[in-house]
Amino acid sequence: MDEFKTGYVSIVGRPNVGKSTLLNHLIDQKLSIVSRKPQTTRWNLQGIKTSPESQIIFIDTPGLQKQPTLALNRHMNREVSHSLDHIDIVLFIVEALKWNELDENVVEALKNISSNKLFLVINKIDKVSDKSQLLSYIETISGMIEFKEIIPVSAIKENGLADLESLIVRDLPVAPAQFPEDQITDRNERFFAAEFIREQLISRLSDELPYRLSITIDEFKEDENIIHIHACIWVEKKGQKSIIIGKEGKVLKAVGQAARLELERLYGKKINLKTWVKVKSKWADSEQALKQFGYYE
Repeated sequence: MDEFKTGYVSIVGRPNVGKSTLLNHLIDQKLSIVSRKPQTTRWNLQGIKTSPESQIIFIDTPGLQKQPTLALNRHMNREVSHSLDHIDIVLFIVEALKWNELDENVVEALKNISSNKLFLVINKIDKVSDKSQLLSYIETISGMIEFKEIIPVSAIKENGLADLESLIVRDLPVAPAQFPEDQITDRNERFFAAEFIREQLISRLSDELPYRLSITIDEFKEDENIIHIHACIWVEKKGQKSIIIGKEGKVLKAVGQAARLELERLYGKKINLKTWVKVKSKWADSEQALKQFGYYE
């Protein structure tokens, strides 16, 4: 019988290339919130996949920011840097036939990673009609940094994911499992409650406002058949508060209903969710506020 393998696999890339979608489909469980808007992911999030042969601990990371100015963006870049410490494999995710200075910024961050640990994962290949175009695209990237493997995938359609997982397991070290076989993440229930509420806000608000809000969970009380959650949505200005509440409270009500359904699917219980909106000026550029909101352990 082959020896059991365990290892850490960091998923990195510029904002909005599909890192969170890839994680969710690799572990067949929605853990990372997803939107088409950049900067949706703010924390490192471990997704754990255990099989009879291996345990892969995937780390979903925020999109790497170029010259971040706000304290929040600096925090996100630190999360990416921390994800590269003591890692076994790095998946560098790019979008097929798309390349810009933010991708180059990721290449620079990976320069000290051994090429034996680097996999280039080309996502969204389902959008490329002429696959021969990928050859010159791959050649260009490979001229900047060396990779052990280059794997084209479509995370959302799950094309190529089985091949990707096989290559990951092949290169993991022989080691015992780090987590119980039924554990799928390192995050607690409060974290997911906050994130699923934030996801619903992101999907309903204009491009700028989602970056100016954060969620804290003031109460998480679990009874036999129901979970009671009290959540606070923090914004920077009174005008933002009005937008989130909406006319006659319609926006906040819709957010609460959608988040409740997602959480009920996750926990398999009824959810009693109550939300409030509060203002904290310039919280995104305040180290103290970030600590209060749980951005630092």
